[in-house]
Amino acid sequence: MRLPRWSPARRDEHERFARALDDGDRREFGDELAVVAALRGLGDPNPLDERVRTRIAERVTREASAPRRRRGPYPVVAAGIALVVAATGLGLLLSEDAVPGDPLYHLKRAGETAVIGLTFDEEAKATKHLEFAAKRLDELSAMARQGPADPADVARGLSDFANQTKAGVAPLVTLATSSDGRLLGVLRSWAADQTARLASLGPSLGTTSTAEPEEPSSLLVRIEQRAEALIARMNCYQITSGEHDELGALPAAGACAPPPDGIAPVPEPDEDPLSEIDTDGEDPPRARPVSLPTPAPTATVPTLGERATSPTPHALPAPISATPLPRLPDSAPEAAPLLTIPPLLPGLPEVSIG
Repeated sequence: MRLPRWSPARRDEHERFARALDDGDRREFGDELAVVAALRGLGDPNPLDERVRTRIAERVTREASAPRRRRGPYPVVAAGIALVVAATGLGLLLSEDAVPGDPLYHLKRAGETAVIGLTFDEEAKATKHLEFAAKRLDELSAMARQGPADPADVARGLSDFANQTKAGVAPLVTLATSSDGRLLGVLRSWAADQTARLASLGPSLGTTSTAEPEEPSSLLVRIEQRAEALIARMNCYQITSGEHDELGALPAAGACAPPPDGIAPVPEPDEDPLSEIDTDGEDPPRARPVSLPTPAPTATVPTLGERATSPTPHALPAPISATPLPRLPDSAPEAAPLLTIPPLLPGLPEVSIG
């Protein structure tokens, strides 16, 4: 019966075997000691000669003194890129509340530029510009709550607001005049809201020599006037004059000529004021209705007992000739035989299988 390794009897057995191995007593563990003696005799009795030992020593010395192979730069580059990405993400997270004059304000603006660069839809990109322009007013409002602000920082915020506004208004005007004009109403409402916000910030920011709070307000007034002028000409045949400025297309001058016959007028844009531009739920632009031409009147056939009132009957349009289609076969084609054997002798028919 096998005993567990931790039992006292197993430990006593190991101790007796160790004493028998040291003393050479074969009375109790004769077979086991014979195996140990046989294993001891299996070793090579011939020692290594001096030449082999020298060669082994030289090889060990050469391998130990050889320079270790250095790792390539790829792990270091990958670690550096990961560190830069992590630091940039953390910086963008911390710069969310940065205002002009803070050290992280430039990083915040760089993140906004990257977001705009990764937006490929023209309307969504222009809307992003207007969203970031509204953020500039939020930052100026935060600066006003913190106390007296540096005039240079206020001027920087107002300049960024004007630049973002111009970058978003011009493409929206182009898209609106080439569609149903819905974006013009949205743009007019946005400009009115920002005008009210800027007017409320005027007393808290103060008038300085470097900041020009009147320039953004005049810019917003121009945007409202441009949107109203283009909305008034959306039902005209010529909406824009073909010229552009920093706010986009200029409205055409002169009388409003109606569209030619067969072209339906463009409906008025939505008049519902919007407090802000919403990019998550964008409504697709509505297509202009197209008016179909009025069909020509057909000739009336007089009934029995009546006389035709029109001496000249109207000519009926020529019938439309359909392109003849290929005729389908009357029956399914016969299947080809699987195997055909030529005649073995002249005069005999060939043999087909299948």
